[in-house]
Amino acid sequence: MSLFLSLMLWIAAPVVERGEFTIYQDGKKIGTEEFSITAQRGGYTAEGRTRISVPGQSFDLRSRMELDSQLRVTFYEFESKGNAIRLNVQQPVSQLEYKVDGKTESDDIRFSPETAIVDHNFFHHYLILLYRNGIAGTSLPAFVPQDRTVGIMSIQQTADRTFTVVTENLRVIATTDAQGRMIRLTAPLANVVVER
Repeated sequence: MSLFLSLMLWIAAPVVERGEFTIYQDGKKIGTEEFSITAQRGGYTAEGRTRISVPGQSFDLRSRMELDSQLRVTFYEFESKGNAIRLNVQQPVSQLEYKVDGKTESDDIRFSPETAIVDHNFFHHYLILLYRNGIAGTSLPAFVPQDRTVGIMSIQQTADRTFTVVTENLRVIATTDAQGRMIRLTAPLANVVVER
């Protein structure tokens, strides 16, 4: 696909949307994720709620991300059972805060404006990456909050409306519809499939 066509697809993509993903592992439904991406002054707010139930455990996770008009992160928050991660992005130093079991720890970190956030628990973050890919190119730094790591994420178009996202520890395949909305995400090594 040409750069022009990729850019046109991104411009036509419905950045503002609501949806629900069903999460399967080993062919069995284990959860759902409800998400919304809404316009706000100067950018967007992306919110998600993931509910997962596996034998002996259940999780109810929430996230909120604020993005500028070019889909760059300005704020991120994750919450589950009183535990939280918060990132206030500022330049040159950002504030990262973790709250676990009632104890709070904070760090000053350098967070490049080009860095994306990919939380293990929220699949709509890949949707944001696909929209952003139209203006950011094929590689960008990505921050994984649970791991407290930043690595390089590569996004390659491998077929019509099919993209492969690769990091040092992860490989997922995303499929979009004709409007650019992500409709399926597979993580072959984890045998996970996420579908609208």
